[in-house]
Amino acid sequence: MTQERYGFVVKAEDQAAAGRAAMALSDVLREADGVVEAVRGKADSDTMDLGTVVSVLAASGATLALAQGVAAWLRARRGVTVTVERDGKSGSLKAAVTGIDPEAAVRIVEMVRKG
Repeated sequence: MTQERYGFVVKAEDQAAAGRAAMALSDVLREADGVVEAVRGKADSDTMDLGTVVSVLAASGATLALAQGVAAWLRARRGVTVTVERDGKSGSLKAAVTGIDPEAAVRIVEMVRKG
């Protein structure tokens, strides 16, 4: 089965909150069906924090599981924004999301996946 790489960039009211949210997101996505790997990384290598970027390697059929994980994670957080990115044949695709329902999460991740 084909694998796809996604990036989830987390933004919050401050760096500490964004870091905590990114850690929680990586934990949620690591448990999603079809996810091979979910790791945190830094958007800026000059910072001391562990990072606010979550890189995910997932099976191509894991879109629904990723969307459900993101939706559940966002419902538990106010004031947090996540940008979903995927590099593909048509270039880099992005979608920013703040507050979400499960159906919207599915549509957004599908849009990014199909590119």
